[in-house]
Amino acid sequence: MRSPLTVPRVCGVLAAAALGALLLPVWPVLRVSDEGSTLGYLPLSEGERFTITYVHSIDHLPIEEDIELRDGRLIAQTTRIRQFGAGMGHIPGEGHGYADGEWWVVDDIGRDVGTGLAMRVGAANVDHRLQAAGTEVRLSPCLAAHRVTLEPDRAATLPLVLRGAPDPRC
Repeated sequence: MRSPLTVPRVCGVLAAAALGALLLPVWPVLRVSDEGSTLGYLPLSEGERFTITYVHSIDHLPIEEDIELRDGRLIAQTTRIRQFGAGMGHIPGEGHGYADGEWWVVDDIGRDVGTGLAMRVGAANVDHRLQAAGTEVRLSPCLAAHRVTLEPDRAATLPLVLRGAPDPRC
């Protein structure tokens, strides 16, 4: 004879299911790591973009680069610059360039960056920042000269609640 479901048994099953739901990696995110340690997550679903902004080290003008998540890979899609500086501009065969007010935009670049992007964060005057889903993370004040890695990932609810968006502390 099977034992009937009891309130404690049902509560135990529900608690285990709830805990499992909190720990299953289901939410698409961009994981931001400093020298291999996870700093936090930014929401990033398939087809969405995040932006890396910084100030060019030679001409001291802002640059914005949009990177899209496509099929689990990071794809450089758009670069916005104020003027052509050293190493900046339109590479023939990669996207198309056009003026947009005070910006020069190179769009539809489609350059596959891979499954992750490692960057060396610049000093305070470079002002490296990440922007995604209405959240901005300033990297330069606390992470200058650090190797920061950006990788598409899936995160469980509990780490998202506990860690949330990256918040580098000095």
